[in-house]
Amino acid sequence: MDKIENLKKSGIITIVGKPNVGKSTLLNTIAKKKVSIVSYKPQTTRNQIKYSFSNELLDLTFVDTPGFHFAKNKLDLFLNSEIKKTFKSCDLVLFLIDPTRPVDDEDLEIIKFIKSYKLEKIILVITKCDVVTEGSIKNHINAILKHLSPISTATISAKNNSLELLFESIYQNLDDYQELDKQEESDNFNIAEIIREQILLNCKKEVPYATGIFIEKTSFDQQKNTFNIFANIFVEKSSQKPILIGKNGSMIKKIGTNARKELLNIYDCKINLKLFVKVQNDWRNNPKVLSLLGYSNK
Repeated sequence: MDKIENLKKSGIITIVGKPNVGKSTLLNTIAKKKVSIVSYKPQTTRNQIKYSFSNELLDLTFVDTPGFHFAKNKLDLFLNSEIKKTFKSCDLVLFLIDPTRPVDDEDLEIIKFIKSYKLEKIILVITKCDVVTEGSIKNHINAILKHLSPISTATISAKNNSLELLFESIYQNLDDYQELDKQEESDNFNIAEIIREQILLNCKKEVPYATGIFIEKTSFDQQKNTFNIFANIFVEKSSQKPILIGKNGSMIKKIGTNARKELLNIYDCKINLKLFVKVQNDWRNNPKVLSLLGYSNK
């Protein structure tokens, strides 16, 4: 075992924070590609999103969690349970704070979770630092330090995407190398997330939050080099269906076209994507539908 191998470290890194704080953006920056969908709307991430990162000194699994929020339905309860689940197995937590918004009850609830699992290795990460003053950053750090004692603090921004200092802090606070159990997301999960991202980006009000994506069927035509995808988009109310379809099918066509473009960046073949909008009344409180869509702890 040479010197580098003796220095190598590994661990599971959980990224937590309230909705729209920059968790998915951070994970995509680390991956240098789209791993987790991004939107200006809160509650963009609904499941744990895992990404494996390796270099000569580090072997890491990053886990992007749904943003914690106060539960209004069974889907919300699942999202919050995804955060709790990651705490049980992680080695280090990146707790993200948005300095453009005040520290509030949602931040304090996450701190409560962290303390309840007796997690000691927490790095406080201040995001969006390019759009606020140094004084605002310091005020936010001090507000968190009243309730939590992180092992270190890091600042990041979209304008300067250097993560060198953050990775140095991660390295200094991990144990020696142990092989990690790496899990890759399934094709169906990734496809559903890309479709859902386009709904988030193009639809307004309650429609994006009332939609769930189910990949009904996929097949690959070798002769035509075409990946065929048939996906159902569930909505909660009959009134939401025409909004999602749009006048003369304009909205669903736009969603499908943009989703195909994203899928072409992943799959080296033609994409035949068929989208169908179906009404599933109050599906966010329906255990069977939640399980079908992958929002289940069973």
